[in-house]
Amino acid sequence: MASSPIHIVGLGSIGTFIAHSLRSLPTRPPVTLILHRAGLYDQYVAREGKLRVQIGESGPSTDQGGFGVELLGKDLAQQATDPIRCLVVTVKASATIAALRSIQHRLNRQSTICLLQNGLGQVEQLNEQLFPNPHTRPTYISGIMRLGVYLRSPFDAVLAGMTGSVTVGTVGGDANSSAEPAPSPSSSTRYLLDRLTESSILQCTESAWADLFQAQLLKLSANCVINPLTALLDVRNGALLNNLEVLPLQRQLLQEVSRVFQRLPALQDRPDAQQQFSFPSLEASLISVIQQTASNSSSMREDLRKGRATEIDFINGWVVQQGESLGVDCPANRTLRQLIRAKSNSAGTEGLAPL
Repeated sequence: MASSPIHIVGLGSIGTFIAHSLRSLPTRPPVTLILHRAGLYDQYVAREGKLRVQIGESGPSTDQGGFGVELLGKDLAQQATDPIRCLVVTVKASATIAALRSIQHRLNRQSTICLLQNGLGQVEQLNEQLFPNPHTRPTYISGIMRLGVYLRSPFDAVLAGMTGSVTVGTVGGDANSSAEPAPSPSSSTRYLLDRLTESSILQCTESAWADLFQAQLLKLSANCVINPLTALLDVRNGALLNNLEVLPLQRQLLQEVSRVFQRLPALQDRPDAQQQFSFPSLEASLISVIQQTASNSSSMREDLRKGRATEIDFINGWVVQQGESLGVDCPANRTLRQLIRAKSNSAGTEGLAPL
């Protein structure tokens, strides 16, 4: 595995930061950047193949180079038919299928795909549309990002502070079931997990799938409120604490989320889940998240402001979908999903997800 590169698709803030972090390891693994736009490739060349990360607005910065690069749709990519053993995906959830379709033929049972994205449902979508055969599909790693990273310009990322962290784990056979154990890790899975957890700046830890799934649900519950409401109201996160008019809607959203989560089959054998996902617990967690991120502008708000497709189908949409299968009606979450879709359509952004 040491000679196989780690491929990264999605060179936004997180992808740039991950690529830079991997090349900053004491024993630097080969890293290949997969680019989908000629303009982005030209900017990469103009930077002489260097990625930069700065700690804080005025902190120290470092450049890292030595990356491989593939530009899909050009001769360079057309000649690349070698299997991809380790793939890190940091594109928007809505762009996952489009990003992987062009390299689908290079992914197989020996491959590992690490999804570092918002929301849930990507694994089910990949299995349905790209990898329907369970005997030949890749292994999946899922992750939760708690990092404040943004791009100053392409390939030039700023890490807001050193208090963030990443948690990763190997997804079980049923992505929505914490009860089903994760498959035995292949050499590519173990290699990728070891490289991610080796990075000191990532503060990355490995978690059992059952624990990671619960953590993903907890994060999703806050995103179901913060993302669509800040996007529709065009406000920063903290404004939700001061707007009494929106408080009843916040509570209705969380009540629906609570009812869905408490009925998920994956959580029925975990006694702590009923309390963790009760409405009072979710509301306390939401308030804490809003207070901690009060000055932040949510990703969904930024997507709409910049004319990009949102991840609404993988946030509130996922809750609605699970509710339908469990007999739990979610009118508030369904309405917000429709409103965000409508706002995207009015701006001509629905279905347009940058890679």
